[in-house]
Amino acid sequence: MNDSRAHKESRIFSVMLNSWGWSQQGERRQKNEDAFLNWPERRCWAVADGVGSTAYGANASRLLIKKLMDLPEATSLENHVRNVRSCLSEANTLLISRALWPGTAASTIVVLLTHEEQAACLWSGDSRCYLMRNGVLYQCTHDHTLRQEKIDNGELTRPEAYRMVRGNIITNAIGVSTTKIDEVHFTLKADDRLLLCSDGLTSILGEAKLNTLMSQGNAYTCAERIRKALADYPQPDDVSLITVFLSQGE
Repeated sequence: MNDSRAHKESRIFSVMLNSWGWSQQGERRQKNEDAFLNWPERRCWAVADGVGSTAYGANASRLLIKKLMDLPEATSLENHVRNVRSCLSEANTLLISRALWPGTAASTIVVLLTHEEQAACLWSGDSRCYLMRNGVLYQCTHDHTLRQEKIDNGELTRPEAYRMVRGNIITNAIGVSTTKIDEVHFTLKADDRLLLCSDGLTSILGEAKLNTLMSQGNAYTCAERIRKALADYPQPDDVSLITVFLSQGE
């Protein structure tokens, strides 16, 4: 399986920030359709997952990351968010117009942004962002899937929805005509731990297991602990993640 990793470290307000990312190809994939960006210098982290039903999913995910790599230095969180939305909007227009490839191309995306002690998470699709605070893992994002739609509409209970066949069908992504990008803001605290990941991870390891794996160690050791835990299961889909940990500086 293809494997890529990236480690970065920098300062954010009065604490140290450490991040680690890796991606690996699924056993049933001809190529890795995921891509990630670990860029603490720009206070930007992202995981993109090419939609498997499109002809150029891998190209789409890489386009989104490439666009984000053009981000300028942000003067505020609001400015940061506007810049990211502009990048993703440009990518969406290109993907819909088929200006780059003759077939359809789309990708999910989750982006974490910080400025001083404030953070924002933007997403389209089912790639997720989690926040661990005081030992509890919270999902910051809300999946754009048929399963989640059925739950939100009250058509199915959560246990019923998770028994759905093809419940993981994506209802929103970058590269489709009805694209929307959801957004949530929160204040960071020292010792916060964040996890960005594609659905290849969450479809194998549940939140209880992720809570345990994220609870001890630094960004690197937690990311590697998750990798080792995955090795005990079949891995049909690509898996990508980024761990972003805050800790008290010296």
